[in-house]
Amino acid sequence: MPESVLQKFEGLVAEGTKLVPLGGFEFSGYNARLQNKYLEWRKACLEALEQVGPIGFTYKNKIVGDANGGYFFQAAAQLILSNVKELHEKLKASPELAVVEKAPAPSPVTPQAATSTSSTTVGGPRVLKPPPKPAAAQQLAAAAAPVAPQAAASATKKVYVIGEINDPLRQQLAQFLEEVGVEEVAIDRSHGEMIDLEHIDLNSGAKFAFFVFNSDDLTYAMFELGHFVGSLGKNHVCVLHMTDVAMPKNIPGVVIRPIVVKLEEASMGILRDLKSSGYTISF
Repeated sequence: MPESVLQKFEGLVAEGTKLVPLGGFEFSGYNARLQNKYLEWRKACLEALEQVGPIGFTYKNKIVGDANGGYFFQAAAQLILSNVKELHEKLKASPELAVVEKAPAPSPVTPQAATSTSSTTVGGPRVLKPPPKPAAAQQLAAAAAPVAPQAAASATKKVYVIGEINDPLRQQLAQFLEEVGVEEVAIDRSHGEMIDLEHIDLNSGAKFAFFVFNSDDLTYAMFELGHFVGSLGKNHVCVLHMTDVAMPKNIPGVVIRPIVVKLEEASMGILRDLKSSGYTISF
């Protein structure tokens, strides 16, 4: 394992040790002033846990599963720090536990052996993000499975849509997304109940989420939004609500779009949100 990995963990632990005491409490609210700094540190911790391979996945899942993790509460920051610190100590004691991808060292081979060698070095131990295949292997894969490029393209078209299935605003949103070529990953909410955050598939390919809230959903709004902001990133979550819903206007990392009559009032803003998040929109 490269020394730089241990140094990265050491830096994250040091930064987290300074941040944790500054976090807010549930009874007093999160620390909005340092929210962005906290989210940057949280993201760096998740990336570091992913970098070391399978041993980091358990720790990462604990952090992602925290319903309050998207906001700078002291308890949320302490959870992250504890997991990163625990893994850091394990890696210092047993560096072989980490599986860090390395570039293959060049070795003299005959022209005939070159193809065989490149084939056997394809794919590393990484699970979440395997290394790209060589050009020759890509051509073979394309010939054997010509539908693969279409599948990859469709994966970048997905967005989460969270709300009650019979909500008129959600139905308008579903129709609008279909018209612009974006696929809906529906997460249905029972009236007045919190969605099951633990069983949401965060590997669906979606990188943006729309929440359609009504007045009865506000009890759980902050927990759910924090979970998705922590998973998808800042400004990759949008809230749509009718103007009679008393939704907070300024939530860090969340785009708020009130609707007076119909969704089309916010259509251009929604398109800008999607494009800025990397989506290709078709009409």
